[in-house]
Amino acid sequence: MRQADSLTLESPRAEASRWELSSLRPTTIFVAIFSVAAIIYSYRLGADALGASEAFSAWSAAKPGIGAIARTPVLEEPGKFLFYYAALHYYTRLFGLSETSLRSMSVVLSLATLVLVFAIGREMFDEGTALAAAAMWAFNPLAVAFAHTARMYPMIMALALAQLLMLWRIRKRPRASLAVACGFAGAALLYTHMGGILFIGAGLAMLVRDYIRGLRNPMAWLAMAVTLALFVPYLPVLRAQSETMISGHWLDWIGTAYEYPLWIKIAAALLAAAVAAWFVFGASDGDEKLRWLGAWTILPGLMLAAGSIAIHPMFNLRYVAPSLVTFALLLAAGVASVSVKWRNLMAAGFALCCLIVLPFDRTTPQPWRELAAQVSAGGAPSEPVFFESGFVSTDTAPSVPNGGFPFGFYSVPFDYYFKGENPRIAIPGFDSAAARATIEERISAAGGGWLVSWKGRDAVSSELPDPKRFSVVEKLSGEHLAFYRIAPISR
Repeated sequence: MRQADSLTLESPRAEASRWELSSLRPTTIFVAIFSVAAIIYSYRLGADALGASEAFSAWSAAKPGIGAIARTPVLEEPGKFLFYYAALHYYTRLFGLSETSLRSMSVVLSLATLVLVFAIGREMFDEGTALAAAAMWAFNPLAVAFAHTARMYPMIMALALAQLLMLWRIRKRPRASLAVACGFAGAALLYTHMGGILFIGAGLAMLVRDYIRGLRNPMAWLAMAVTLALFVPYLPVLRAQSETMISGHWLDWIGTAYEYPLWIKIAAALLAAAVAAWFVFGASDGDEKLRWLGAWTILPGLMLAAGSIAIHPMFNLRYVAPSLVTFALLLAAGVASVSVKWRNLMAAGFALCCLIVLPFDRTTPQPWRELAAQVSAGGAPSEPVFFESGFVSTDTAPSVPNGGFPFGFYSVPFDYYFKGENPRIAIPGFDSAAARATIEERISAAGGGWLVSWKGRDAVSSELPDPKRFSVVEKLSGEHLAFYRIAPISR
């Protein structure tokens, strides 16, 4: 009877053990997930043409060296993603500037992010939670999209997670060497994207919390000091970026400034401040791990949302990409605190749903190959191709003068695919009358030409030439992209 009672008492523990560890070790399962993710991330990597932003990555990487990349004027490349472009520069020197080569670095960084998800899960929780989070992130359509894009977002995710992992380890096992490495990772994050400030800020907020609670770890503060010291030389560029972002209308592609009442702006700022204060000063619930992950997951997006209301639209999911990854960790750990069984079922079910959805989750590629082919086949080499200068924008913003992309934003992806001699001419995107006069003059002289526009039909109509004297044919049209063949009407 005692034996039976003993078995009855131990059965919940045995059940949890069965759900916690299957017959295969979690590390072995993770290797399988990693391998499948590598195949999915690499599938048809060069099939689609580069997007316009990806072409800017190629344009920057093709510069002679890091000095040339750093000297690029802010108005020509407002992002100034210096660390990413420098890394891509040397990467493409080895592997070339093809679509596959450019995107393959994102695959490498995305796989590194997956490894870091598993490492953070093991460090902060256990192997089962680490595996669940990795499974949920590996096949997430957003993870696949980031891996298939030659942009800096996979690098932001990898660096932000590396900094988080090292900072957490420093709290538990302080070492000067680890603090310095953490500081370099933080600095690299800031040199990669302005959004890195949000995640460094989240880290500082949680270190302040530690300090208030009496956990005064000098190595953690050393890591932050190294990050900030290394970033000081970049501050003049950051200032120029900030001015361009707000007053220079760089972010008008997200939307123009909202005219909210003052009380709504104040309320949004106070709400964001209250949530941040809770993360820093809130009473301890006994598990600081979830609070740390919550800070990385919630605070960056909250700050951008509040800024969007109070100042100017600035929220974009890509800017808080690391928060998407830590959400998988937070969700896995939160559910595991209630039920290990449901955590595992949730992770497996979510991963399966993602694998089912992925074949149908395809975006339409931008038609730069088709544009280049039409210009090559459809006219003389003397016929000009026109591009609108100024920051790509929406609503009424196209009429606001600005000095963004003086050569025309779409000239960069066009030149990646078109190598002909046709003159490229920038027309002011914010001055339709001047643009129209230039188009009419140059096309009359050349006998024909092309216009590549980021404006909608209503906005672009005012810069198209007089229909009584010129034939205008829309060849291609898409989101923020239209392509026209323009020629004088024969009399």
